[in-house]
Amino acid sequence: MQTGNRMLPLSEACKELSISLATGQNWVKRGKLVPSAKIGRSLFFSRAYVERFKADIQSGKDASLKSRRNKKYVSGNQMYHSYLPDGSRNRIAIQSLVSVIENRQIEVTDGILCMLVAECAVQLLRDKYGRAKRSQGLLAYLSGKLDLGECSFLVEDIIRPYPLLLGMAGLYPELFGSHYVYEEGEDVLGLLYISLKNMGNRKASGAYYTPAHIVKALCSRLFCRKEAKGWEVQDPCCGTGNFILQLPPGIPAHHVFGNDVDAISVKIARINYALKYGITDAAVIYSHITEGDYLLEEPKRHYDVIIGNPPWGYGFSEAQKKQLREKYTVAAGAGIESYDVFIEQALRQLKPDGILSFVLPEAILHVKSHALIRQRMLDACTFQYIGFLGNAFDGVQCPSLILQAALTGDGSGRRGMVGTVVNDGAQEYTIQTRRKVGPEGISLPMTDEEYAVIRKMDGLPGKATLAGQAAFALGIVTGDNKEWVKKEKSGAAEMVLKGLHLSKFKYKPSDCYLTFRPEAFQQTAPSRYYRAKEKLLYRFICSQLVFAYDDAQVLPLNSCNVLIPEIEGLQVKYILAVLNAGAVQFYYKKKFQSVKILRSHLEEIPIPPAAKETQDKIVGMVDAILGAHGPEAVEKWYGAIEHEVAKLYGLTAEECRLIQHSLEGENRYLPTC
Repeated sequence: MQTGNRMLPLSEACKELSISLATGQNWVKRGKLVPSAKIGRSLFFSRAYVERFKADIQSGKDASLKSRRNKKYVSGNQMYHSYLPDGSRNRIAIQSLVSVIENRQIEVTDGILCMLVAECAVQLLRDKYGRAKRSQGLLAYLSGKLDLGECSFLVEDIIRPYPLLLGMAGLYPELFGSHYVYEEGEDVLGLLYISLKNMGNRKASGAYYTPAHIVKALCSRLFCRKEAKGWEVQDPCCGTGNFILQLPPGIPAHHVFGNDVDAISVKIARINYALKYGITDAAVIYSHITEGDYLLEEPKRHYDVIIGNPPWGYGFSEAQKKQLREKYTVAAGAGIESYDVFIEQALRQLKPDGILSFVLPEAILHVKSHALIRQRMLDACTFQYIGFLGNAFDGVQCPSLILQAALTGDGSGRRGMVGTVVNDGAQEYTIQTRRKVGPEGISLPMTDEEYAVIRKMDGLPGKATLAGQAAFALGIVTGDNKEWVKKEKSGAAEMVLKGLHLSKFKYKPSDCYLTFRPEAFQQTAPSRYYRAKEKLLYRFICSQLVFAYDDAQVLPLNSCNVLIPEIEGLQVKYILAVLNAGAVQFYYKKKFQSVKILRSHLEEIPIPPAAKETQDKIVGMVDAILGAHGPEAVEKWYGAIEHEVAKLYGLTAEECRLIQHSLEGENRYLPTC
């Protein structure tokens, strides 16, 4: 069968719809996704059918993806609030424009988007170069009443693909009421572009535009040295030029370069470059701000500094993946993370002792899939600065950081990160003692004193771990909770738990009910794990370790995972007490920095040995919490457990105070009744 232009196998259809293969199989099972043909056991879908299905999702006609965490096709025009400073007059103007578009339900086509960007550009260039009246904008320019002189080519680049723009502008006079003000260092054009651009396109491209305060923090840290004035600087994924706008005055225009693959972004970046440096020479602007595929083109020059925010999670095509695997060592795995490849390419383009400073997800430091790029950086670079930013991007739950490293060739790995400056959001410190680092992970957001506690816990004599001594199981993935999970019990339905129902040690009764039919669900673990005599349930997405005890064979949904400890000589409730203790929360927080409670991380936690008498004592405290009524009783027994577990780890009073200070103010998720 021909599957090229007309028919797609299920796997390809799922990629087009941005869903997993498991979800696609579930949709076929439920009749939501209907194959056009079946040959043997293989399903095929017409390309036209898939495109219609995709269009329905994008338009909102089909709400299949509305509740999904990855809202890749949620349509609409979004205001990216954190991009400009709070007091920006331009932000108010753009918000008003977005409101007009939403209220009038105007579809923002590429032509309209470019028309509105051009309107803003005309006003900024007019103000910067003192041309004509402030009331004149794009309409005056299109009708020949406003002459931008040598700046005209910058606007023409944007509007040239749309020769009927004047007529289009006449159809939407209500879109020309915004007044923009040129303010130095402010990427108003970028905010306008990303606010109007379809959210689906932005997320699919892996582009998360960096708020101004983060760019300023990166630049102020990087360009504080005298020699910075002689540096040549490149932003290989410059977008609309936000990083370039924040460069200090001492960096001259002819030392600044930017590149991006997005054509409109490049045109905007050229305008921002012209505005910042007062340059109107087209040849200079075109040579310094370029459009191209940074990853596949061969470097033409090398730089003292490479800065920026590379794409996160870009969806490469199979053809692109093949090219990348031939060129990059970090692309050897099944999946290719775009920012890993950007880092490898940037290291190739740096001069000796050149500096890389990127905004990246925290995952770069500890997630297994980034081991290759960690090894590359540890071998080639000296880590100068790590600044932890938390969830810094609007609507994106992904802790991020600023990573600054110099291409020294001696490698931070060989020095154990000594000399690296770390800002964890609450304090800034310099690492003085050697850390254990390697491709398996880099633990940085802890002081030397905190690191010593982690090392002490890891080195505990006789410790056990859950690795190879526990069963793990995911909660039930129904594929459609609205269909399967009910608010009232009926027939054979059973109570089912979500992560939000869990506190430490116990869970509260749920008002959710489910008829257990594993053959009909998208994904389930073997029933024996749900029906175990004893099991621990834990929140999968959480900043804390939250484990609850269950001996009633209750069912969990996918936000509530299952752990069944099988460590010889250690009671389940004893292990429950250890995992819920503050010392272990401190260990987990400092070592893994993850909002997902991953099995690989849980398997590393050191479980202290304990005599039966000690275990019985701690289990009695757990039982007291399970039967407690009121927070006072819970606090009393939890404090007693904390004390006993700290003793088992051999922690001193000073070390306990350090742990308590580190966890101060955090939600402990203790039961309230």
